[in-house]
Amino acid sequence: MFSLYFHFRRPAMCLKGLSYLPVITIILTLGTFILSYILAVLKKDVNAYFPYISDTGTKVPESCVFGQLLNMASAISICTLYVRYKLVKSIVQPEDDSILKLNKHAFFWGILSPLGLSLVANFQETSVEIVHVIGATMVLGFGVVYEFLQTAISFQMHPSYNGLRICKVRLVISIISVIGFLTSTASAVVSRIQGHPEDKLHWKPTDGGFAAHITSTISEWVTALAFIGFFFTFISDFRKLNINVEAQLQVRHLDEHYVPYDDVNEESRLIV
Repeated sequence: MFSLYFHFRRPAMCLKGLSYLPVITIILTLGTFILSYILAVLKKDVNAYFPYISDTGTKVPESCVFGQLLNMASAISICTLYVRYKLVKSIVQPEDDSILKLNKHAFFWGILSPLGLSLVANFQETSVEIVHVIGATMVLGFGVVYEFLQTAISFQMHPSYNGLRICKVRLVISIISVIGFLTSTASAVVSRIQGHPEDKLHWKPTDGGFAAHITSTISEWVTALAFIGFFFTFISDFRKLNINVEAQLQVRHLDEHYVPYDDVNEESRLIV
C-alpha cells in the first residue's frame, strides 16, 4: 500500500510549484523533433542520417505537426523565461544591482529565441528560406547568449542564493552550445561553397560538401539538445516558486469611463 502511494505521489512531487513549465517546454520541443523526424523518414522526405532539424518539418504532413507543436513550445518557453526572470528578481536583494541588470538583459535576449522558433515553425526553408534562416539563427544564436547570461547570473548568485554545482552544470551546457552553434554555422557555409545537390533534403556521400553538411547537421542537433538540456536546470528552482495574478479594478462598473489620476487636470470632466 505504501509502495503504491509513494509511486503515485512521486510525479506530483516532481511537478511542484511551476516546475511543469520547463517540463512542458522540454517535452513539446523534443517531442516535435522526434515525431517530425519519424514522419519525414517514413515518408522518405529526408534521409535517415542526420538531416537538419528543419528538414524534417518541410513537407506535409510533418510540416503541420512541426509548425503546430513548435508554436506551442514557443509560447510555453516565453512563459518559462518570464518566470525565471521573476524568480531571480524576487530572490535577490535590491542592492544586488549587477544581478538585476543581467537578469533584465537575459530576459530580453532570451525572448528573441522563442520568437525565432516561431519563425522556424511557420516559414519552411523550401518556401521562404531567408526568413527561416533568420529564425533558426535567432533560436540558436540568442539561445546561446541567454545561456551564458543565465550562467553569469548563477555565478553571481553563489553562494547567497544558489550552490556552485548548478553554476558549473550551466557553464558546461553553455560551452557545448556555443561550440555546436559555431561549428554548425561554419560547416554550413563550407558545404554551400563546396556545392550542394539539387534536392537539398537528400544529400548523398558523393555530393560536394557532404562531409561539411553532416558536420553542420550533427552540430545543430547537439546545440538544440544542449539548449533543451539547459531548461532541465530550471526544474528544481521552479519547484520552489508560485506566481499569483491579482486583478486591481479601477472602476465599479465596466461601462464607466476610466481616467487615471495622473491625467486629471482643469480640463477633465467632473461627471463621466
